[in-house]
Amino acid sequence: MLGSQPTDGGHLILTEDEHALIVAEYPEAKAFFKRFVGSYELINGLFRWCLFLTQENRAQWEQILPIRQHVAACRDFRLKSKKAATVKCAETPWQFADLRLAEPVAALVIPRVSSELRPYLPVGFIDSQTIVSDSAYLLPDATLIDFAVISSHIHVVWMRLTSGRLKSDYRYSRDLTYSTFIWPELTPQQQQPLEMLAQQIIDFCKQATSDPNNKMTLGKLYNPESMPHELKELFAQLDRVVEQAYRPEPFKDDDERLSFLLGLYKKRIDELKEQEAAKARAKRIRSTATMAKTQAADQSAKKAKRSRKATQA
Repeated sequence: MLGSQPTDGGHLILTEDEHALIVAEYPEAKAFFKRFVGSYELINGLFRWCLFLTQENRAQWEQILPIRQHVAACRDFRLKSKKAATVKCAETPWQFADLRLAEPVAALVIPRVSSELRPYLPVGFIDSQTIVSDSAYLLPDATLIDFAVISSHIHVVWMRLTSGRLKSDYRYSRDLTYSTFIWPELTPQQQQPLEMLAQQIIDFCKQATSDPNNKMTLGKLYNPESMPHELKELFAQLDRVVEQAYRPEPFKDDDERLSFLLGLYKKRIDELKEQEAAKARAKRIRSTATMAKTQAADQSAKKAKRSRKATQA
């Protein structure tokens, strides 16, 4: 699903420094913030903060002056809008205009925009203390298998065909890419190594991005020119496991991968058409049977009526 849209004029979103200043002066304010991440933040490691307030705890957060000021500024911004829907949201200026989930959950974040140069899509897990913006998609309660398949090169091959463009970058599409992608049917024997490889990739990236001496980001780690050799090898192994789940023979190039995926997609469409045709046939049969049953009942009723008339005569 698409992340949440603040429509706040920037007043509900804070930088690391702004967040630190408020929490330093009002330690109790910490309870009203959550991490805020979108495509840019995920790829570049620049996490921000957002106010996550509710009507139920309003009595508590209204006691904190800077939070009250941010909410008031958001209200003023929305009231000045020419859009009726935004003005309506001024009635609840303490919350996002479009909050996709009432409560944040652990999820896999998929950036909507990613460089065309990357051989893999930089995705990452977030915990329930993080809000995802509408510049990214989130897959709630995702598994390591989800991470592995979406991270695989064959998924990128499909994305290049089905997603849009923002200048030269790819603009990932939920409906045209994710929903149309034919996932491999993994056996238990294939799931285990795939989960292991996914976890190794996650651990490698986490360690690399948390090292203050390297100053690495997902964007740098996934850049083909700066991707560490160990990470390249992990992705190569992951690709082999994913692609072997599709067929035992290796693909010679991306054209063959795409041709294979298109064949699977056509097969799925044909299956869906056949299912719809079967449903239509079953409906016609039921309709015909119902009509025949009704006609038989009418004839029986007429026969009984004639019999009663004959008896009376």
